Amino acid sequence: MEREFRHLEKEVAAFQQATGLSCLARCGRCCHYPDISATPLEFLPLAYHLYKTGQAETWLERITLESTGLCPLFKPVLRETDPGFCGSYPHRGLVCRLFGFSAIRDKQGVARLATCKPLKEERGYDVQRADQHVAEGREVPVMHDYYFRLMAIDPALSRQLVPIREAIRQALLAVLAYYSFRRPRKSG
Repeated sequence: MEREFRHLEKEVAAFQQATGLSCLARCGRCCHYPDISATPLEFLPLAYHLYKTGQAETWLERITLESTGLCPLFKPVLRETDPGFCGSYPHRGLVCRLFGFSAIRDKQGVARLATCKPLKEERGYDVQRADQHVAEGREVPVMHDYYFRLMAIDPALSRQLVPIREAIRQALLAVLAYYSFRRPRKSG
């Protein structure tokens, strides 16, 4: 997963450089929706990170007890020093990495920019330039292609799209189950 994420980060950076498209500073509106879907597989790096730092069980309990429906990584209140709304930006899921800077294919297989309303309203010129970039068949990350790549990594964990909160919960359960049958590593 992390290799796919690194590849995607390069593609997104190239797309952003070519089009000038970037998120609005201190926006985070895309995180305000509880119906964002994701796969458990795309959150395995987060779950593994939480396991390594001794936080996995606490996070699992928190996700189980809270009922907001929002992503548990979402920080709705920012301080001036906060870089953004994601509480674990390096470990965010594929959907978070793709939205706004990728394309979806329509029924005819034509790539169309998938971006948000705030960008369309506040950075119309950049969105038009990005639309043109995609329409010309130039390089753009395509959502379907990345989700298809997930299937090659783990068909079971990549097939089921569930609410993002549930995807993180399932990833945590998978990591905790995996390591519950392993011996702890000896230090030194």
